[in-house]
This record gives sequence, structure tokens and C-alpha cells, in this order.
Amino acid sequence: MQYDLLLTGGEVLDPAAGLRGIMDVGIAGGKIAAVAPSLPQAEARRTLSARGRLVTPGLVDIHAHIFVNAHDMAGDTDRFCRASGVTTLCDAGSTGSATFAGLRQVLDREVRTRTRAFVNLSAIGIVGTSRGGELAHFPYADPEGCARTISENPDLAIGVKLRYGPGLVWEYTAEPVKLARRTADMAGGVPMMMHITDSPIPLPELLAHMKPGDIVTHCYHGRAHGIMGQEKQLVLKEVVEAQRHGIIFDCAHGRSHFSFPLIEKALDQGFLPDTISTDLTFTSATNGPVFDLPTTMSKLLHFGMPLDELVRRATAAPAKILGYEGTVGTLKPGANADIAVFELRDGAFELRDSDGNTVTAKRRLIAQLTIKDGRIWYERQAE
Repeated sequence: MQYDLLLTGGEVLDPAAGLRGIMDVGIAGGKIAAVAPSLPQAEARRTLSARGRLVTPGLVDIHAHIFVNAHDMAGDTDRFCRASGVTTLCDAGSTGSATFAGLRQVLDREVRTRTRAFVNLSAIGIVGTSRGGELAHFPYADPEGCARTISENPDLAIGVKLRYGPGLVWEYTAEPVKLARRTADMAGGVPMMMHITDSPIPLPELLAHMKPGDIVTHCYHGRAHGIMGQEKQLVLKEVVEAQRHGIIFDCAHGRSHFSFPLIEKALDQGFLPDTISTDLTFTSATNGPVFDLPTTMSKLLHFGMPLDELVRRATAAPAKILGYEGTVGTLKPGANADIAVFELRDGAFELRDSDGNTVTAKRRLIAQLTIKDGRIWYERQAE
């Protein structure tokens, strides 16, 4: 037999590989073996029809949290991911140099989702306390330990994470950003991801210390000093220039970082996020407003973002940042056989942002099937 599994008749959409149209997808040995308008069913051990469905690479969520407060999603990570078409995930700085070993242990024992991680500049990582955030006290900053952790864990750690905002850093200047950037350089020039919401100082003052490949996450929050400054009418020219020069803007929905009014304005002005992610935690996955990556994508679809750009920014674009270019986030033959099959359902769907605003969307992506490394990982039950 030529194929272990054959998906037939679905609408394949993989912008990075230039694939769009009604095609079959053949899988063999955990890899994509072939994608073509017609593949021989007699050569497949198992055949599944994807007719009337959208077939994309497995989704890649570049910003989620498996180990906030030393637990959070932990062993529930797979349950949330596989039911939403996500096969690859990045923990966005839940742990620092003193707690990273705990994250690795959870991943080794409890999580099958393919995972990479940013390491927090703070030694303790993201641990909620009544005394402020993880870098509210400067002694928690551990640049040497952070860089060492990244260097000693090349299979998992990919960069430095800094959360910048009120109560999160020891001083409201550019110094925390400069230190995070120096730490990333110490670790071999890895990316630095900066969480930025309700900043005490203008965003351009912080962007000035970032390099191409660094990431601004939560770019669509509606709070102070965001991508539109205090006026919240036009995307700042410094932001447009930063994106043009290679700084990555990630939407990272989260419980308080996704504003419909700002998103509508930004998309109307042609400012698209480079990556689409959830900032998923146990609470936001179960109680919302995030729920999952297809829901976040559906919200952006409602405001006019083209479907092919949605898929690109939730597959190939984040896969490249995570070091998986060509092997994850694509249906190109030879890549890992990670596949998501969706229904693009018509109807009236109420969707909510992080500020309580609601819209009624006419279409919504609903995960029907998830394949990881060539094996069926999730099948939605018939309704």
C-alpha cells in the first residue's frame, strides 16, 4: 500500500505551499506523501472523506500557557489542542530559569502536543502574587540564568519572554526591554517576545530597542499606548515601520488583550497580525472569551481578514518562528503529517472580545478532524 491514510475530496488550503483547491492528501510513515486532485484509493489502507470541508496544515499556536502558577493547562493541554486542530504549541514564558525544569517534566510526562517555549526573564516565571508581577522586584530578573536555560535546552527553549506593564516590571522605562534584549543576545541571538498592554510609556520608545525577529504580543489590545497610541484612531507610523523591518506582531487574544473596535480599525488600515494566537490558559479555554484558535480566527474572519491569510498566520508563519519551517505548518510532501479539517459553517454566531463587546458572525470555523504525525488525534462527534 502506498498510503497509510488518504483524505479525499476536501478543499485544501495551504498558502505557504501554494496549495488551494479540491484535492486528496496521502499520508505514509507519519509524513505527507502526496497532495493532488486525485490519488488512488486502492493504494490506501484507510480512506476518509473530507468532502465539503476545509483541509489545512495542523494549526500552530505561538502563544499559550501550559505552566502558569506551576500548573494551569498542564495535562489538559492535549485535550484543548486536539479538539481545535492545534498540533503545535508554544508556551509563552510561563517559566523562568528556576522553574523551567517543572515545565519540561510536565511536557515529558503529560503532553503529546508538539511544544516549544520562551523562557521568562524572571527566574520565577509567571506566578501570580499579591505583591506584583514576576519582575516587579528587580532581584527576580535573571538574565544569565535565562540565557543559560535557553542554551542548555535547545530542543525546547527558543527565546526570552518579557511582560511589560503596570505592576509587571521594576521600573517604567525602556530598561527592562534593553535587559531582555541583551539576554536574548547572550543566548545566541534568539528572539525576544514582549507582552505589552496598558504600557506606562509609548510603544515606540520600546520598539526602538527590539530587533527584527523579536515579537510584540497582544498587539490588538485596546488599552494605553498600543499600536494606535493614545488616540486609538490610526496605526502609529513607528509600528508600521517596525513591522516592515521584521518585528513580528502577534495578536494573542487572552482574557484582556483583544479589542473588537481596535481590530476593526487596524484591519481597515491594512495592519494584519503576523501571527494569530490565543494566549490560552485553562480559564480562557473553558470560560472564554478565547476558547480556542479556530474561534480567534473566526473573529478576525468576521472583520474581513482573508481566509488564506488567516491560515498562513496560524500555520506556516508561527512554525517558522518556532524553527519548524518546512516540517510543520505545511502540507508540502515530506512534512510531518499534521492536518486540521474544518467545517466553515454558515449561521449566526455570537462572538465576544476581551472587553465584553459582541458581534454576530455569519461564518465560523469548527474543527472536525485533527491528524498529528499521521495518526488521527481527534474526530468530532456527529451532531
